[in-house]
Amino acid sequence: MISFYNLKESQAQYINKNVNVKYLYNGEPNREEFKRAIRKKNIIKILKEGFKAIDILIKKKVLIKREIINSNSFALISTRYDFSILLSKFGRKNTIKIAQEHHHHNNDKKYINILKHKYKNIDYLFALTKGLKEDYEIFLKNNKHTKILTVPNMLIADNTVYSELNKKDIISISRLHEGKKINELVNIFSELEDKGAKLYIIGDGDEKERLQKQILDLGLQDRIIMTGYLNKKDQVKYLQEASVFAMTSVSEGLPMVLLEAMSFGIPCIAYKTQSGVCDIINETNGFVVDNRNEAEYVEKLNMLLKDENLRHKLANGCIEKTNEYKEEKIIKSWEKVLDNLD
Repeated sequence: MISFYNLKESQAQYINKNVNVKYLYNGEPNREEFKRAIRKKNIIKILKEGFKAIDILIKKKVLIKREIINSNSFALISTRYDFSILLSKFGRKNTIKIAQEHHHHNNDKKYINILKHKYKNIDYLFALTKGLKEDYEIFLKNNKHTKILTVPNMLIADNTVYSELNKKDIISISRLHEGKKINELVNIFSELEDKGAKLYIIGDGDEKERLQKQILDLGLQDRIIMTGYLNKKDQVKYLQEASVFAMTSVSEGLPMVLLEAMSFGIPCIAYKTQSGVCDIINETNGFVVDNRNEAEYVEKLNMLLKDENLRHKLANGCIEKTNEYKEEKIIKSWEKVLDNLD
């Protein structure tokens, strides 16, 4: 396994010891530092972080390209489109080249053009959902080489303790990024009828300071708890206490965080996205709110908090849904693909 960044906060410790991990850059991205320098209008810091960002970008391209050229592996799997471009261009002819897409295209013309014109030597393109597979088939209609397959992500969960669903705790696990719209979730929470409910926001990112100010302005600092980044192990105690999982993202590929919450028997509520959310949430395990209708979101969330029987009913559907993404089933999908590669 090759990783460009060597992140301080990662899941590396959970990787099987039989898997060798190679880091190409002994450091982390400086995107947040650069944005912070711009916000503070610190010219010296802007220049310093700007030059560092350029250096990182150059190193990333050069070092990943070198790994691809020098690899004699049977198959190479890329999980980022910028690496997939390099894999298509520099991958050896006798190496099976697989590109995994982990997000929705959002009708981004630049990204779609990359798929159309820079994936020509990719042998297999893995889509997370059937809907995305159909979209990729349209985008790559002139590409007669690349085969497109639906291969969802795997849910690693073996929970023996489920949530009792008896508290008025709402949980959200997300990067604090503008596209996740956690600010909207904070507004929704402020409108709930039950003033004893609590919201736990797990995650970190460039929206952290703005969210903290928003929470203070609304006087909700005692009821909205921002934990910062937590690894999977440390998230467990919050999931075991939660009664509802809430998501307000604008776009998702296949949001595994929903499945992880469902593996604890937690009903979920989310806004409808073009892909991902509706592949997971249905009437048996939660609520999907269309057209980003905030009033409806508040209504459904109030319903979930009021009705413990409803939460327990939906919990059964949650656990049943996770079976579709369990380890043994997804491994069989991979084995089927890898055994038939030509």
